[in-house]
Amino acid sequence: MSIRHSVLFRFTDDATAAQVAALSEGLSRMPGATGAVDPEKYQHGRALGLNPGSWDYAVVAEFASAAAYEAYRDHPDHQALIRDLVTPITAQRASVQFELPG
Repeated sequence: MSIRHSVLFRFTDDATAAQVAALSEGLSRMPGATGAVDPEKYQHGRALGLNPGSWDYAVVAEFASAAAYEAYRDHPDHQALIRDLVTPITAQRASVQFELPG
């Protein structure tokens, strides 16, 4: 059973471009650091601003199983990324995990 993990962030008004870049770089390291997700199935990026009210940033990943997702979620490097790079600049966060067909 494959799991899709989707996360949306709204940044604080005082989040800097350097902080967002650091977050992006940190997220890019997560597949290798955690070993829980195929880098080809892990995408993230800043919103293009095409629609009013859009969130600022998104992460979308596909995991082979719920256990693989949980390994990623609980991995110390992922927890450090949340603590050091996500939390300081995030005003709102939404996430969902759901089973993919097939």
